[in-house]
Amino acid sequence: MSTYTIDGRTKANFGEAAKQLTLAGTRAVLLVSVGQRYHEGDKLRATVELVNRSGFAHLTIAVADTLQRTNYLGISPEDAYAKALREGDEWLERNDKTLGQLSVPHEVLRWDEALEDPDYAGFRQRVEHAYENDPRYRQAVDATIGKFVDRLTLRDPGADTELAFRRCREYLIEECPIIMPMWAHQGYDHIIYPQPMTVAMADTQRLFVTEEFPGKGGWLSLRFKKRAAAPEQAA
Repeated sequence: MSTYTIDGRTKANFGEAAKQLTLAGTRAVLLVSVGQRYHEGDKLRATVELVNRSGFAHLTIAVADTLQRTNYLGISPEDAYAKALREGDEWLERNDKTLGQLSVPHEVLRWDEALEDPDYAGFRQRVEHAYENDPRYRQAVDATIGKFVDRLTLRDPGADTELAFRRCREYLIEECPIIMPMWAHQGYDHIIYPQPMTVAMADTQRLFVTEEFPGKGGWLSLRFKKRAAAPEQAA
C-alpha cells in the first residue's frame, strides 16, 4: 500500500497561457515587491528553479524597494525612504543564498537605479499626460487605487483614505512608466510577478507597449502549488 505525504516544498509555474510561449533565449525581469511573502522562502526558491528551467538568456532582478516608501503613511518622507531602502538591503542579504542558485546570467537592479535611468523621465511624462487627459486611462488608474484603498479600510477602518488615495496614485504614476514602457523599450520580453496585472498596468501596456514595442513587456504571472513527495511504501 502506498501513501503520499506533502514535503512542504513548493513548485512554481507560469500558468496555461505561458505554454504557448517560447521563453528560452528571451530576456526577463523578476519584479520583487519587498515585503511580500511570495518573494521569500520556499516560494522564492521555487521561482528560481522555474527561471532556471525556462532557459532565459538573461534575468534582471528588479528590487522595488524605495517604491514602497509611499505605502508608509504614518512617518515623514525622509524616514519612509530610509525604511524602504533598508528593507531592500535586508531582502538582498536575506535571500543572497537563494538568488545564488540562479543558473542563468543575471543582475540586480535597485529601484533608485531605475528612477535614475535616462529613459525614465520621458516615459513618466507620457504617463502623467495620459492620466490628466485620457479619461479611460485615468479611470483604470483610479480603479486600481480604489481596490487598494478598499483593502486598507478593511484592515484599518479609521485610515485616512484621502491620503492613501494620493500616496497610491504617486506609487502607480512612478511604477507604471518603468515596468511597462521603459522595460519594453529596453528590450525586455517578459515581466515575472506572482500576481496578475493590475487594471492600471494593463492599460499602460495597451497605451504604450502593444503597438510601439510589439512582443515586448509580456506579463508572466507566477503560480505556486505544494507538491507531493514520492510515495512511501507501508508495511
